[in-house]
This record gives sequence, C-alpha cells and structure tokens, in this order.
Amino acid sequence: MRKGETVPFVGRFDHSLDSKHRVVLPRKFRAQLGEVVYLAPQDNSLAVYSEEEFQRRSDRLVALIEEKVIPPAARLAFASNTALIEIDSAGRITIPQRLRERFGLKDDVVVAGALRHVEIWDLKAFESQESSMQALIDEQFRDGGTI
Repeated sequence: MRKGETVPFVGRFDHSLDSKHRVVLPRKFRAQLGEVVYLAPQDNSLAVYSEEEFQRRSDRLVALIEEKVIPPAARLAFASNTALIEIDSAGRITIPQRLRERFGLKDDVVVAGALRHVEIWDLKAFESQESSMQALIDEQFRDGGTI
C-alpha cells in the first residue's frame, strides 16, 4: 500500500437487525469509517461509505455530469436516496425504513467488505449471489490471469 491509503474493507460478517432496525458494524470497519457514514443504494445492496469515500464518489458523479456522460438528474437520484447516519457508541447504525424496504432488510443481514466501502445485504440475497460472485473471481484467476 502507498502512504496515505487506507486498508481495504474485506471480510464477511453475519448479523441481525435489532428491534430498532440497527445493525452492528464490525470493529475493524468502524476504525476506518469514522463517526458517521453515508448509506446509499448500490445494485442489490446498501453501500456504506466513509465521509472521504462519499466525497470522492460525489466528486466523480459531478465530473461525469459536467462532462455530459450522465444526465444531471443523476445527482438528485444519488443524493436524495442517500442517508447520513451516526455510528452509536455500541458501533450500530440505524437503517432508514425506505432503504430497509428497498433491499428487503428484515432480520438476518450480511455486512461485507467491498474494498473501498462496506455493503449490507439481506442474507438470502447475498447467498444467492455468492456463487456467481465466486465464479467471476475464479474466471479472473484461470490460466494465470489476475484481477
């Protein structure tokens, strides 16, 4: 790693939402995330970004809009579906209702490292995607290939 870079988020942690719709973020993730996180929809999961990573992604989105690669409405779509959440003293975050409903987060969830951010998945959705995710990785390493 180069000086100033953060350690990538890696690992899988199975958790359950509590009665107040909170999930514990693993201690090793909290150390890199800081005191607040941004929750944003991403494909089939809920992305958890540190302030630094959210700023980087926001800047990239604005640049793509200015370059006319994507329409200006993308800014509103991204920002209006994102929530700024404080991590409580027990390391938990509360997942807003609209995001829980969008991703079917009811009971058992997976909190997984995704290198530059963390993802929260419904357990069953994660497990149904797991074999196809592994197949993609296996394909990259077949015949001496690299990621």
